[in-house]
Amino acid sequence: MSYKVTVIIPTYNSVEFLDSTIASIMNQSIGFENIELIIVDDYSTDNTQELINHYCEKYENIKTFESGKKTGTPGRARNIGIANSTTEYIMFIDHDDNYLPESVEKLYNAVTENSCDVAIGKFQTFGEQKIVPEDWITHDVVLNSIDEDLRFFSINNIWRMIFPKDFLNKNEITFPEGVFAEDLTFMIDAFVNASKIVFINDIVYNFRLRTGDNSSTSLSKGMHYLDGLIEGYNNTVDVLKKNNACKYYDTVFNQHLSCWISDVALSETIDSEDKRELVNKSLKLFDGISDVNPTPENNAVKNIIKQIRARNLDEAYSLMSDYQLFRNRIHQLEIELAHKTQQVAILQSTKGWFKYKTKNIKQRLKKEI
Repeated sequence: MSYKVTVIIPTYNSVEFLDSTIASIMNQSIGFENIELIIVDDYSTDNTQELINHYCEKYENIKTFESGKKTGTPGRARNIGIANSTTEYIMFIDHDDNYLPESVEKLYNAVTENSCDVAIGKFQTFGEQKIVPEDWITHDVVLNSIDEDLRFFSINNIWRMIFPKDFLNKNEITFPEGVFAEDLTFMIDAFVNASKIVFINDIVYNFRLRTGDNSSTSLSKGMHYLDGLIEGYNNTVDVLKKNNACKYYDTVFNQHLSCWISDVALSETIDSEDKRELVNKSLKLFDGISDVNPTPENNAVKNIIKQIRARNLDEAYSLMSDYQLFRNRIHQLEIELAHKTQQVAILQSTKGWFKYKTKNIKQRLKKEI
């Protein structure tokens, strides 16, 4: 059987959401018979693999492959999916998200009709939290080089994209395995090698945002994750060097390192010694930035980075501590404000109820008189 597109799902303890994710792929307007679905599990501790096996037994275009070892990140599973795919085009989806009904068809048409190396769509969030995706793109865009709009470097959500498999293989573009920020490394490699990038102004992906997923929830981020990001960022540096693309260093890392040091400063799960260790490991990454300009603008983070680059580390740690106290106070005030707002709403509702009941009593008394 010949398929048009391969969709790859990396899974881990996915029983709760996987049925919904697969259903969204089966309901594609391009026709499920034109899709090869590859699912690779990272040694789940629930019944995920049994559920996958059930689908594989029922549908010949759903396949599963052994990952060989547990890595804790999706990079290895995605690489296995790419290596075992039999189609010309590759897409990815996370195990708890879903596509819109025309997602695969729209991206497939974009990549084939434009003969491009990367086609990208928009996404929307659903679930326990909401975020607003980028709003700086309001129309279809065709780039003949990433140099035509460097803002595209900020788009590293590989699950709303489609790639020709030949393009990935020719440029040896793969995911780093067992590290975080693997999608950033993959996307930077793709963008700097792409001869044409197409963006379609259509929503193609539903991203489930759960409590704790939002990057602003920094206080819960621990040592394993923050340390793992350093290794992931170093992999991205290697990709820039491999492609003679170090001129993009500032564009790629200004925002990522600003967010990272903010998360380190605000984390309440690691102590001051661990924070010092993380900063020491990241010094070379900060040295590579030529212009400190966090986005969105944050003077506190900018000052911390300046002190790190100047090797005034004690001053940097002091600023990080002050920043944490300040943000914690802001967070507390936000909670208090939300509580007060709720109280006002209750009082307003009570006042309105009494006003309504009083008016009805007056009207009844008038009728009786």
